Amino acid sequence: MKFKRTHNKVQAAKTKFRRSSKWIKFRKHMKEKQRVCAVTGKPLGPTANLHHLCMDETQYENIEDETHFVFLSKTAHETVHWLWGKGNNDWRLRLKNLWRVLYRMEKINANNPEKSKNT
Repeated sequence: MKFKRTHNKVQAAKTKFRRSSKWIKFRKHMKEKQRVCAVTGKPLGPTANLHHLCMDETQYENIEDETHFVFLSKTAHETVHWLWGKGNNDWRLRLKNLWRVLYRMEKINANNPEKSKNT
């Protein structure tokens, strides 16, 4: 099996850990326990990600506390990382701005049910 090249030693260590039997067993256990995406509430698909809530890289391999992990769909996982950014609290501003855009979309499309459907 081929794997993508990693950007640095930290990423390489994370990739190695995710290949370990310890992680694979933990991931399987969490998927059976959670069953749905923590953001969408939809059943987990094959591309779902077990997301580390603790962003401290020194704690990456610490799986003792299950409350530090949530399953997310692939899209929700990418969105959470995009919102989080570099972890400097910009996520609050991004989320607020995203809410404003969605609110405006809702208002504009309120009188036209066909336009409010996903395309």
